[in-house]
Amino acid sequence: MNKKNFFINFVLILFIANFSFAQTLDSSFYNWQIYEISDDDSDFKKCYIVNYPIKSESNDTSRKKPYLIITRFQKDRVEEISIFGGFDYKISSHILMLIDSYQFRLKTKSDFAWAKNRYEDSQIIQNLLRGNIVKIRSDSAVGTFAVDEYNLKGIAKAFKRMRGICP
Repeated sequence: MNKKNFFINFVLILFIANFSFAQTLDSSFYNWQIYEISDDDSDFKKCYIVNYPIKSESNDTSRKKPYLIITRFQKDRVEEISIFGGFDYKISSHILMLIDSYQFRLKTKSDFAWAKNRYEDSQIIQNLLRGNIVKIRSDSAVGTFAVDEYNLKGIAKAFKRMRGICP
């Protein structure tokens, strides 16, 4: 199973079902929350930071609450960005991510979007750490749209803390 499919299943388990993972809120920096996750079958932890939009515009009335997440896999010492859109994305589409003046297109599958590869993950994360505002434009599978705006205040401290608890 590749990391993207693992992560989809992992997040679904965390946020939808009752789960056996020990998830702990470590701390918060402004809108960023830092979580530590461990399971009984592994000595390695996973940590993530999550942020919710400060502004959302959408014509989808049944949309769930979107979020931006950066996950760190302690075993591999790698971070991955993903965006939960709050709805299923248009099939074979991309979302547009604007970090201040830098633009990225992330690939979608179901209700998540990711960078195309680890290099792009790294580039996006570096821009997030230096940025102020992120705007994300996405289209749903049923023809609706969303534009979400995230404040990046506190991301550098949250990211540093995440790396500290999942070295």
